[in-house]
Amino acid sequence: MAEAGIAEPASVRAPLYAGESWKPAPGADGYSLALENDGYALYVRPDNTQIALVNKATGYRWTSSPSEEQLASETVKGQLLTNLKSTFVLTYVTTEGKDQTNRKSVDVLDPKIEISMAKSAEGLQVSYYFPDKGLGLSIQYELTPNGLKVRVPTEGIKEEGEFVVFSLDLLPYFGAAAAGDEGYIFVPDGPGGLIKFDSKRADISKGYVHQIYGLEPTNMINFSRSGERREDIAYPVFGMTHGDNGYVAVISRGGDSANIAAMPPGLKSSLYNVFSNQIYREDYLYMRSRESTPVKAVQKKRLETDREIEYRFLSGKDAGYVGMANSYRNYLAENGRLGEPLKPVEHVPLYLKIMGGSFNEAYGRVKYFPATTFSQATDMVKGLQEQGVANMEVIYYGWANMGGYQLDDRFPIEKKLGGEAGAKKFISEMRKSNVKVQFFDDFVWLNTANTGLSPKSSGIRGVEGIVSVFEGWFLSKPARTVDMAYDTIRKLKEIGVSGVFYDWIGEMVFHDYDPSSIATRADTIEIYEGLLDYTRETLGSAAVFRGNAYSVAHVDYIEDLPHESSYDFMIDETVPFYPIVLHGYVPYSFDEGNMRNDVKAEFLKAIEYGAMPSFFLTHEDARSLRDGGMYYLFSSQYEKWADKVGAEYGKFDSLAKLFAQKIIDHEKLSNNQYATTYEDGTRVIVDYDKETFNVEKGAGAR
Repeated sequence: MAEAGIAEPASVRAPLYAGESWKPAPGADGYSLALENDGYALYVRPDNTQIALVNKATGYRWTSSPSEEQLASETVKGQLLTNLKSTFVLTYVTTEGKDQTNRKSVDVLDPKIEISMAKSAEGLQVSYYFPDKGLGLSIQYELTPNGLKVRVPTEGIKEEGEFVVFSLDLLPYFGAAAAGDEGYIFVPDGPGGLIKFDSKRADISKGYVHQIYGLEPTNMINFSRSGERREDIAYPVFGMTHGDNGYVAVISRGGDSANIAAMPPGLKSSLYNVFSNQIYREDYLYMRSRESTPVKAVQKKRLETDREIEYRFLSGKDAGYVGMANSYRNYLAENGRLGEPLKPVEHVPLYLKIMGGSFNEAYGRVKYFPATTFSQATDMVKGLQEQGVANMEVIYYGWANMGGYQLDDRFPIEKKLGGEAGAKKFISEMRKSNVKVQFFDDFVWLNTANTGLSPKSSGIRGVEGIVSVFEGWFLSKPARTVDMAYDTIRKLKEIGVSGVFYDWIGEMVFHDYDPSSIATRADTIEIYEGLLDYTRETLGSAAVFRGNAYSVAHVDYIEDLPHESSYDFMIDETVPFYPIVLHGYVPYSFDEGNMRNDVKAEFLKAIEYGAMPSFFLTHEDARSLRDGGMYYLFSSQYEKWADKVGAEYGKFDSLAKLFAQKIIDHEKLSNNQYATTYEDGTRVIVDYDKETFNVEKGAGAR
């Protein structure tokens, strides 16, 4: 890591405020003014610390709890009712004895709670302590030019008795709405999902509660759950719109260890609400002995990371999901998390994935199956150029010795493809027509049978302290991933490769509970960001799948950007929130053109969402590759696809002038007709019924 210029992850913790104790007198409505800037005013109730945020530009008032009128008609009782009146719900457990997984919760209305407030130049800090449980926390509020920042510093959490913090719902009823109100909740399902307040909703949903960047892969409990296939959350954002007013909330710290939760009426109240559920501990399966049945236990050491949410308030035409996406884009740009804007192009890039080959292991022998040699790849690229593909980038798979059978010994380059000499000649030919060549690789998953690296020293450990091995595969420690990638990158530079397309780095993160050096998901992210930066600095470019939010400022291309719904019962409409955020900053594509399930609909979705064309091709016929484990390439032979690639590329290329522009609007014109608007006013209208799209040039279009 040091040789690649990647620093060891360092934990930076927010301090507790050192301001004086603040004991305000309540106003006529029970609230006192706590903080104020040019755009916003924050009020707090001294008796129960509920907050209200007033947008000065509109006069709209956002509150942390439902109004007295709403509460009067509420049917829930007991703690569900007191939760509605609280700025947080703290769930706690004991880490000792048989009842470790017996979760209980407390809120602000606990009769024994001790509350203190302090103001400083930074903002307002409210501290809570439950003396009978030995638990405490602090919440800090700061006003920003865009709204409100809410933080739970890890330094303010107290665990002084037999109980410990399990999770925390922060501002769980902020802006809660009644069924039938005008508006919706925004959740990061796939490219974006809306939960409408006026939807006719059957009592079949358990709510939307999902972890950002996916479940923890080292925890075997996660593999015993429903098994449903869903789109992992790729960006730590949620939001809400009430008529002409809305907000987008960005989890700016601790998002890698948090759930986003949205509840419909009938589960915990009669209201719609959305919030972040902060994870401080996990439960896991603990093996007492090899013969015994595993039992549930709770992680002993708390995740000691700050948690922070930035609420950015919106109004008028900006209060919807497009305004939320624009605001999130601005947030990323302001904080250096988006990268530089793209430069205009004469022709859009086509991302051509070429399978070199793969291996199969049978009867104790390993055999390599070539699919496309370097010489054949050269002919394919030239053939597509003759078909009219004027801008292309190649991503070459299966190039390593024996197709990567020995995961920690990739060189020499597979001889059946042409070896190193063939690779150099291929890349040299590509450079003549300005075609960049990236090599695909996976430095994250290792197989015990195909590597000399030991799981004990090179694999990450789960909460229970052992290396998680899944059918012979284990996850590499991030530092080990960097070591392997570093050696590979140096050799690829000698060959002339222009970048690495990384598997898993842009789509999955994890903890490492190695007792000698416990690392968080945030640590993994920091190391991966450093690796992507080093790759770009050394070779010129880096690319990933999915494009989780932490990766977008560090890559030049994202394959398979989230573009499909999870088909959750909670989601009423899928919208292109994430494509709106990224378009004009990093190119992205969806499913390869020859691998689609619904050819026409998925092509139109790519047009509607501003994606780039991509194809995954081979020289050999797909049927002859099945023995080599390439069964997923069910239709990939270049000879059969060349004409279709050229024809589809022409349609994408007709939108080349939009490549570097931001998407500034998106609207549903009818059930199956949508319009996407770009900076210069150009509108791309997609009609799924007619299976067509057309372009209306804007006033600023050339």
